[in-house]
This record gives sequence, structure tokens and C-alpha cells, in this order.
Amino acid sequence: MFMEDFSIKSLKEFTGNFKGIHLESWDDKDIDVPFEITPRQFLQFAEYDLNNRYEHHLVNSLSNIKRTIDCQLDSLLFGFGLFQKSKKERWNFPKKVDTLSQVGIISPRILERINQKRNLLEHEYKNPEKEQVEDALDVATLFIAYTEKFLFNAITKCNPFHDIKQDEFEVELDYKGSKIIFFDTELKNDKLTKVIKKEVTPYSDQYLEYLSLFIGLYKLK
Repeated sequence: MFMEDFSIKSLKEFTGNFKGIHLESWDDKDIDVPFEITPRQFLQFAEYDLNNRYEHHLVNSLSNIKRTIDCQLDSLLFGFGLFQKSKKERWNFPKKVDTLSQVGIISPRILERINQKRNLLEHEYKNPEKEQVEDALDVATLFIAYTEKFLFNAITKCNPFHDIKQDEFEVELDYKGSKIIFFDTELKNDKLTKVIKKEVTPYSDQYLEYLSLFIGLYKLK
């Protein structure tokens, strides 16, 4: 079979530029993130602080903007099966951002602006100007809106189908188990049986490449 080994090379040949590829079927679910406060709630706190003019409202607003971004980053890492690894290895903000950038989640321009706004609070001990906070809030809002598709109605399992080669298989992103699983269907005892052909964990050097290909399937949804 064309996808016998499910190697990165075979998958890249199969997907190409995702021409001729369809999602024959897929499961989409909300990612069950284990945080009590959501990024959207932190964003609401930031908006409240910005619009209520007590003495340190701008500082509080910027602090909650920072929490919004950090919480969304960790939520994405959780949804992609990378959260436990990031905790174990104590990834800092740049490492988290770089990882999500590698798999095509965040554009460099947005990342640069996010970094600039966070630095206002972390490295400059002064009251931010209202326009700076409003700009930071806009960036955080854009970041949330752009990445929520990976957390709500997110693809967790799908069956890519190729028009030309008529090859098909099933791939699952088991974010709780922290692995990407490839299934094939084999005929056993006159019955079609789903068989695990390959599992890739975040501790594999190629996990991000597999994850990037999986995320590319969102173009087909």
C-alpha cells in the first residue's frame, strides 16, 4: 500500500500541497482544557480594567492581557499534545511561541507584536499609556480569534482521501494521550479491522513535522 510506513516522506508525498486531498470524514470536538479560567475570561477582565478608571486600571488591564496570551498558548499546547512536555521541560514564553510558529499556528508578525506588548509590563516599571494597552488588547483579541479554531470544533480524528491514488487511512491526534496515531484497515478473518500502524509522541524528533501535516488538514475542513 502507498502509505505502508506512514513516514514523513510518504505523508508529504501523499499530501503534496493538499491538492486532490479531501476529508472523507472527521471528528471535531471542543478541547477539554484543564484550566479554571479561560483565555476569553482573562480577556474580559482586561476589557473591564481598561474601561474602569481607577488608579492602576491600565496596569491591571495589561496584566490580564498577558494572562490571556499565556493561557491561550498553554491551551493550544494542550490541544496539540505538547503541554506535559512543555511543563516537564519548563518551556518559557519564547519557546512556546517558537514551537507553535514551527507548526504554522502563529504568524511571525503577530508574534512580534505579542512580544512587544508583554515587554511593556515585564521589563518597564512604568504606567503604560492607554493607547498602548488598547493596542495590546487588540493584538490579544486577534490572537484568540485566529487560534480558537484549534480549540473549538477542533479536528481530533479524520480520514483523508486521495482522489488519484485512492488511498485512505485514519489519523487521530490524541491530545490527552499526547500522541498522533495512524490507523489502517486490514482484512482479518473475512472482516475489515482497524489496525494501529504508527504512533508518534512529542518526544520523537519528528513530532512537530507530523503535527504540522495534521494541522494542514484544517485547510480541507
